[in-house]
Amino acid sequence: MVSTTLLEGFDPLYVFKSKLEFKNWLLSHIDLTFLPPYLPDEKLKGFLNKANEYGFKRVCIPLTAVSKAREILSGKSTIIITFISSFHGNRNTPDEKLNACSSAMSLGADEIEFSPDLSILNDENGFKKESQDLVDLIRGKQKISKLYLEIDKLPEELTSVAIKSAGDTNPDYISIAIKLKEEESYEGENLNISKEWLEKVNSAIKEGKKTNLKVYGRIDSFNTLLPILYLATKYGWDLQALRIGTEFGFDIIDGMDVSEI
Repeated sequence: MVSTTLLEGFDPLYVFKSKLEFKNWLLSHIDLTFLPPYLPDEKLKGFLNKANEYGFKRVCIPLTAVSKAREILSGKSTIIITFISSFHGNRNTPDEKLNACSSAMSLGADEIEFSPDLSILNDENGFKKESQDLVDLIRGKQKISKLYLEIDKLPEELTSVAIKSAGDTNPDYISIAIKLKEEESYEGENLNISKEWLEKVNSAIKEGKKTNLKVYGRIDSFNTLLPILYLATKYGWDLQALRIGTEFGFDIIDGMDVSEI
């Protein structure tokens, strides 16, 4: 575990009143992610049933699975998130992404995560327009917009430009991926990796924080989760405005000490 010294004594129970409240926060704020390239109906049904048994409120699935998921979840309040890609598949142009967003919402997606074209960052106005058009479309349908930035792939000089420009379009969430280590070389390595990227986000949009934050990565245990919670509070994000994107939600809940719940 990351030591409390490294986390400046941070403990979730300083924020939450009980372990039960913390568990319920996790079930509500983890975007439980399941994005295999091919998702047969039975495999989708098994995943959704398990998510419901655990009590997860949000699932992130491929666009091709949204319609079937809505059918399987009929009568349930589970929120469906889907991802509109930028550099994969055939949805590269702004019009194709707009069409994919419209399709996802018509099929029953509640939240849309999309990746703007980072290759046009040198044209800041063009980058903002593409992002703004997508945000406006999604929010115009009273859905939640999540603007995903692959900032780990950017040259250093463009990182702050991407974050600030994305923030200027006022999505509901800015989403970033953090490349966490499966096995740390030293205690606190993942804390330092998380700190590097969250500092960049904080530096670029520190004024006002009008957008919420989603952090995605190999967040597979409390050892990787707690540093992110600590850093989010350190940089002024209300934990109610934070989402955690992970495929390891079941493992995180299974790893909880529920003796006092």
